[in-house]
Amino acid sequence: MVESRATVPPIKVLLQIYRLSILLAIAWLVRSHQDRLRVQGDWPVTVAEVKVFLKEAHRLRVDPGPRAGLEVLDVSGARIGYAVRTMPESREITGYSGPTDVLAVFNAADEGVGIAIRHSYDTPSHVEDVRMDFLFMKKWNGRPWAEIAKITDLGEAGIYGVSGATRTSDAVAKSITHRLAVAEGRAGVERRLTLTWRDGVLAGFVALGCLFAFWKAKAFQRWRWVYSVATIAGLGLWMGDLIAQSLLVGWMESRVPWEATPGLVLFVVAAFLVPWFTGQPVYCQFICPHGNLQRWTMKVLPARWKRPLAEDGKWIGRTVPAMLLLLVLGVSFLQLDFDLAGIEPFDAYLLTGAGLATIGVALAGLAVSLWYPMAYCKYGCPTGWLLEFVRKRTGRDRFSDRDWIGLGLLGVAVALYLLPLEWFLG
Repeated sequence: MVESRATVPPIKVLLQIYRLSILLAIAWLVRSHQDRLRVQGDWPVTVAEVKVFLKEAHRLRVDPGPRAGLEVLDVSGARIGYAVRTMPESREITGYSGPTDVLAVFNAADEGVGIAIRHSYDTPSHVEDVRMDFLFMKKWNGRPWAEIAKITDLGEAGIYGVSGATRTSDAVAKSITHRLAVAEGRAGVERRLTLTWRDGVLAGFVALGCLFAFWKAKAFQRWRWVYSVATIAGLGLWMGDLIAQSLLVGWMESRVPWEATPGLVLFVVAAFLVPWFTGQPVYCQFICPHGNLQRWTMKVLPARWKRPLAEDGKWIGRTVPAMLLLLVLGVSFLQLDFDLAGIEPFDAYLLTGAGLATIGVALAGLAVSLWYPMAYCKYGCPTGWLLEFVRKRTGRDRFSDRDWIGLGLLGVAVALYLLPLEWFLG
């Protein structure tokens, strides 16, 4: 019996709600698990960490006072310094994709002798850029505790961001100043909406992408090539604000920094909700710099050189994003030391801080697109898979293989979440 038209819309709506609910449930599990680890699991400061800055350090003694740090003692028991970590007090201060735990060490005169990045939920390649910038890392040396606690303007204090990792380095600096300010009895983190030129540019890219997607006037569409080049040069190479698994996981594990980067938050929300409401994959088809660069790459070779991908190849290719998403869940839940930026090409646009893995993925994807148009977008992009997963389908809709994969990913997330906490902490 043919299904009546009246039953089709409710089924489509239920499937749309189901798909978005799958992603929201996974995001909640990741966030809840990280909160549990932060409360019950910890990375205690060790004497070896402090000894890097105070060679005579022999023992650490907990200070129960307002500073809530660690007194550093030498072998005779004399106090030779003080150590404090920024977590959990500065947990709300996030960089590009998450907060960073920083160790700050002071001598007996309360003057800074060094800082060290202990652990970070931010993008690993950005964190490494900050860690290796010795000029930034040594800016705290010789500064008294009280002076650092009063810093409200990093520029005025002569502390400047690290090129290619500005947001991460700013977050590290603000974590230190905030942690010391809290110890001095000052106010906590002020969540105040801050708008910058970057937010306006990102909003502009979203607005223009939607216009090109929905306004089909030929006089307007003829300028699409200019917009395409602008996304590659501006959004990609200049700003480096692309949607990637490293960014999404960082936000899930910590929080969405809506007040610090409202433009980027709008950018990501629009990428998911516009296709969910309208069925138009605006980000993948119009905004993504790597997608646009692939479209230009396709034009290098003549059409007769193009090769259709065999059905077996398509089936194998469709499993790649799902396997990468399984890897993402494993890295997040199991706290694996693995840089998720390396599984996608998007960090390659940050030329000054790109790792070899992400550069390799970017170049390989572009090379393959010479013969197999848009191959990476169709068969290799885990972020694109998520955006396609929630996209509203035109015409009739049904429970497909992609929906089964989504349910499987949720099942894996639930299983990892229910594992005993001791298993994660080793």
